[in-house]
Amino acid sequence: MKEKRFTFQKHILICGKTEAERHKYVNLVLEQSNLQFFRFPKSMSSLSDYLNIIQTKKLFFPFYETKGKYNSNQILDFHIDWIADNNCLFVFEEFQNTEDKFKIEILRIMINNLESNKKSATKLIISLDDESKLIHDLSEIIEETINKSTKQILESSIHIISL
Repeated sequence: MKEKRFTFQKHILICGKTEAERHKYVNLVLEQSNLQFFRFPKSMSSLSDYLNIIQTKKLFFPFYETKGKYNSNQILDFHIDWIADNNCLFVFEEFQNTEDKFKIEILRIMINNLESNKKSATKLIISLDDESKLIHDLSEIIEETINKSTKQILESSIHIISL
């Protein structure tokens, strides 16, 4: 495997070959990083699973107090702000096993954050068997901006590595 230096300025999609080879490559990428990273369990498959992990790992910061617990929407809002303020890596392996709706939504949030906060946004490292459906689905929901087409946004925010 070629040694490649990553700048971690984009989200990284690692696809192709076997699960074991993708896992090995994810570890290789992480070895090159000096950023804090959070590895999400492969068993995570839904937004509710994700929110439970976010709460457990304290990957959100409430910007107001409440009497009692925060609801899921509040936690997600706090988490989106946290993503924008923290330069770290989220690792999702075998992402094809997650629910499509959740998968697309988390990527939409992360891509929008990266567009807004180039240097300080949380980046993703994702492994999956094939990226074509995911990229197609993203192209359907990512909205172009005044300066960039949807295709340009995807190209500037995602680095695809085919093994």
